[in-house]
Amino acid sequence: MKMFSLRISGICAAAGALCLAACATSAMPQERLIASQSSIRAAEEVGAEKVPAAALHLQLAREQIEQAKKFMQQGANERADLVLQRASSDAELALALAREAPLRAQAQQAIDKLQALKTKVAQ
Repeated sequence: MKMFSLRISGICAAAGALCLAACATSAMPQERLIASQSSIRAAEEVGAEKVPAAALHLQLAREQIEQAKKFMQQGANERADLVLQRASSDAELALALAREAPLRAQAQQAIDKLQALKTKVAQ
């Protein structure tokens, strides 16, 4: 009887620990929401909306934040957290693409100048 009581106590303790862990992971993902919004602002500041590929990812990030907010209102915090992770990734990609565009243009200008010089020298 004592062994049965110990076993039940152990099972209850394990179940309680699992419940606490589940509550901890499904807490409102406010920090990730703030981080995602910051990533979007950073992409906007470097002109992501002017670069077509970056603008696409920026728009996706915005839409994902709105979807995550709906999930949070419904109490689906784990789903919201996953969507916010995608939003952060898309916003960071938009930022990288926006930073890359002027560098790519400068590189192309350098290539064009080099070609013009080669043509001039060959004449």
